[in-house]
Formats: sequence, C-alpha cells, structure tokens
Amino acid sequence: MFVYATKVTVKKVAAGVLVLAAVLWGISALRPDPAQTATVAGDAGISQKLESNEVRVQFLQSYGWEVSAEPTEQTEVRIPDTFDETYESYNALQQSQGLDLTAYQGRKADLYVYEVYNDPSGQSGVTANLVLYRNRLIAADICSAEKDGFLRTVTQGPEQATDQAE
Repeated sequence: MFVYATKVTVKKVAAGVLVLAAVLWGISALRPDPAQTATVAGDAGISQKLESNEVRVQFLQSYGWEVSAEPTEQTEVRIPDTFDETYESYNALQQSQGLDLTAYQGRKADLYVYEVYNDPSGQSGVTANLVLYRNRLIAADICSAEKDGFLRTVTQGPEQATDQAE
C-alpha cells in the first residue's frame, strides 16, 4: 500500500484546473458534430452551413431552382417538442432528402422563404422554404399554398417535378 501526502497550494490547484480544462477541450474537439453525423446516412451535401443569403440562394440554385435574390420572409419558428401527424409527415419528407427534425424538437430555428420562378406546376405563389438551426440546414421544401397545392423536397429539382406533374 502506498500513501502519498502533499500540501495543497495555489500553484498545484491551478495546474490541476489547467490539465482538466485541456482534457475536456481535447474530448470536445474530437467529438463529432451531431448535425453532421445525422446526415451520413442521407445526402451528405444537403445538411450544410448556409451562413449568408448568397449561400442560401446558391444552395437552391444548385438543385435547379430559380429563386428571388432576397427572402420574401424571414422569421423565427419553434420546432414542436412532440410531433403530431402533420409534423410526422413533414419530417418523413425531410428524411427522404437526408434531413431529420427530431434532433431539433423544442428548439427555435430560422425560416427563410424564397419565391420560386421556375416551378413546372404553373401555380403562382410557389416558395422555397429553408429552416436553419445555427445556420445549419435542418429542413427544406418547395410548396404551393394554393387550394390544390403541393409540398415536395428541394432536392427533387424542377426537372423531376415536371416528370411528376405530367
């Protein structure tokens, strides 16, 4: 049996705190980002940082959508703590394109709404909706609010939407 006795000094406490902080920092630096991990199974390019309006517009254009240069609406939304049938259906749509809202239940997010100019449906008022949490895309859709409107993924693109409209 070994016994070690020492006097506690300010220097020893400070050194211990610094070592503990370094260990915790190292662990947090190596831990993967949960938002990135969630997209590994889906489309790796869909869940990304969209930190500026230009990047958001470029993101939509990368899937073939022609949208307004500025959002027509920008607001804060709250993802519900528990999903009802409507939110379950919406989340299933998001999961089909590699996104998942379940990790963000109960959190506030930013909604950016862009007018879509090239939707093949011919309906007016078609919008692209991007939901971001800390600038990371967590939901995206193209929709029409008309009576016989629709809701589809952003990744579908206008060419694939044309195939379905026919």
